Amino acid sequence: MINESIFDDIKQINGYLGIGISQYTGELLLFDKANDNINLEETSVIFNDVFRSSHALSKKLSLGNTKVMEITTENSKILMACSGEESSVHLHVFAIFKNDGNVALAKMVLPKILNKSVSELS
Repeated sequence: MINESIFDDIKQINGYLGIGISQYTGELLLFDKANDNINLEETSVIFNDVFRSSHALSKKLSLGNTKVMEITTENSKILMACSGEESSVHLHVFAIFKNDGNVALAKMVLPKILNKSVSELS
């Protein structure tokens, strides 16, 4: 089973606000947040629905599977990544950063988190 130590690297990245891992069905498996202003428990289902919609759209357009999405808001950047529909455990991870956070580094860390999660849950 995965535990919170899987988030240690991403939590150290400048601008980190929160992260969550969910099953493809939307069930939140694990999360962490830098403060209580972000309600990841409730919003994770919405993030998951957005990502699933992107999966369906990219397939419909014959573009292949959606791997990573980035949403820029007025105050933040939201990254969503997928372990892959072909993986032994289909997971989605989402991370939230301040606009001036090191999102480039976070994009490199997310696949590592997904790989470790899939490995531990397989």
